[in-house]
Amino acid sequence: MNRFLKLPLRCFGLFFLLAVVQSPAQQSPPAAPNSSTYGKTIFSRGDASASPAANSPEQQASSPIRAGSNLITDAERTALTYSSYDFDVHLEPTHHSLSVRAHMTARNSSGKPLTRLALQLSSALQWYSIHVDGSAVKFATETVESDIDHTGKLTEAVITLAKPLAPGSTIQFDVIYSGTIHASSERLLRLGAPAKIAASSEWDRIGTDFTALRGFGNVIWFPVSTKPVLLGQGAEMFDSVGKWKLQQSNARVTMHVLVEYLDEKPSIAFLNGYVVQPDDLTPQRNPSSPNTTAGNTVLRVVSFRLPATQLGFAPLSFFVMYANHEQAPGLEIYSRLGNEPAAPTYERVAADDLPLVEQWLGPHRQRPVVLVDLPEISDLPFEERNILFLPLQTNATSDDVGPVLTHMLSHAYFISPREWLDEGVAQFMTLLWIEQRAGRATAIGQMESRRAALALAETTDPGVDPGQSLIDAWSDIYYRDKAANVLWMLRDIAGDTPLAQALQTYRAASDRESSYLQSLLLKASRKDLEWFFDDWVYRDHGLPDLHIVSAYRRPILTTNSATRNYLVSVDVQNDSFCSAEVPVTVESGLTNQTKRLLVPSHTRAAVRMLLDSEPSRVLVNDGSVPEVQTSRHEKIIHSADQPVR
Repeated sequence: MNRFLKLPLRCFGLFFLLAVVQSPAQQSPPAAPNSSTYGKTIFSRGDASASPAANSPEQQASSPIRAGSNLITDAERTALTYSSYDFDVHLEPTHHSLSVRAHMTARNSSGKPLTRLALQLSSALQWYSIHVDGSAVKFATETVESDIDHTGKLTEAVITLAKPLAPGSTIQFDVIYSGTIHASSERLLRLGAPAKIAASSEWDRIGTDFTALRGFGNVIWFPVSTKPVLLGQGAEMFDSVGKWKLQQSNARVTMHVLVEYLDEKPSIAFLNGYVVQPDDLTPQRNPSSPNTTAGNTVLRVVSFRLPATQLGFAPLSFFVMYANHEQAPGLEIYSRLGNEPAAPTYERVAADDLPLVEQWLGPHRQRPVVLVDLPEISDLPFEERNILFLPLQTNATSDDVGPVLTHMLSHAYFISPREWLDEGVAQFMTLLWIEQRAGRATAIGQMESRRAALALAETTDPGVDPGQSLIDAWSDIYYRDKAANVLWMLRDIAGDTPLAQALQTYRAASDRESSYLQSLLLKASRKDLEWFFDDWVYRDHGLPDLHIVSAYRRPILTTNSATRNYLVSVDVQNDSFCSAEVPVTVESGLTNQTKRLLVPSHTRAAVRMLLDSEPSRVLVNDGSVPEVQTSRHEKIIHSADQPVR
């Protein structure tokens, strides 16, 4: 049973930590622009005569200037927010290389004018030219240590503007860069990770069989402006990833990818979390490289296009591969050549999980679940939108992949622009799968296994540290784990049927106010949950801190009963800023009785129960409400003549 309990956390909670590693600096000289194009080919492997003249004005203005460190401050690095990216990408998988021309629009989101700007790439890539608002500019470059990229370093270009960029003003960049990207596990090895874990965590690379660039937090294959951070400094690195995704989520992304190939034509691309089919181009010799061959094999190209889409809360990932495509109801599977027999296992498990998902989220699927086969059996999974990259296994069992497929099916049936709902509902459904499979206590144990991490991240004084509200959360411990806790508590407070009704009624296009889900739940349950949403969703008031102040009993003498009844009184104190409604269970030799008790912040509350047999013990909270310390309290019940305090 432990096997399937650990799987959701490993897949969806920790793989940022396991996926960022260092690679050796293997770089090739930047490819030069070529005026001849096939489709929108922007680069080719040409000789020096194909590049602009060395003494041309543009070349002089754009030549990188090697520089030392500390050319720019962190405040300047984080001052830009990007509103659009338009990429032309040329992949050369046989050389593990890419060349990119990108047009970007950014805004000064700081409160001060900017005279300098920073653009960063993976240290495996090199800047070729930078234009600002249509004019070529000189730039200095430096190598900056940062674990945002798998090499552990960034190539940073620092630009001095001709005139300051005022707060709120926008600026446009046209940039060209190139380089090679190989897989490496050096960074995690440097941190002391076991070699096998490090190797399975890092699978980003450009290759003839598989190209995977997971974007911000793994491979900085596109220009960014961010503060350098290192692993080992608490949660700073992971917070940086989350903050970047939140800040850039409204950006628009357009992409055109041209891929050279020799043998197998790449059949599919996954760009920014979307499935992209190849353009209908007849394979032919690349006219921009008429003499390029490999033995007797002619070099050919295939094209993929992503129309303008919203970046969303995503790292801007980039995948290209050849795969076999199989379809089942609501499920698309892209498997590696020779691994097709694995697909039926996942189709069967998905069909088994579907009734639970439809019971809670309704019968209307909004998009399919997409499973993509990773090259190595030890590769750790990666999730983006409704796509899950994982090594498909023919011997996988329901315990192995049931929680994962339930999570992904939830993304197919429930879509929200709010990350705490989009990811929180999927994680909540995983807990329901565990409950269905192994019981409520086991599902609560899964939540409890993450409570310590949540308690460590939570604010202890909202007046001094406002923490992260779920509405604006950037850390996965909030938008995934705390969100799942919140939905579980709403289930206990409002009931299964009202919560399921609210989730089935939810429409992403109608979610324009943060109170939208609350209004749906109010209509379904007829319960005023303002106190709950205020403390747990709209603001971060930390976690409850409960303890049993007293628990005692006294007999009730009646003339109409042959048995003795007992009145039990339980007082509970909450020493935190966050209110909580918890189950209070009184145990006796014959029966148990449970009532729910709302304990406001910095307040004591009491509950009274009448039992027909002598009570022995009281339990407050069963782990379903996360607390600062333990989420389960118990006390022996004494006679009213000798209360325990």
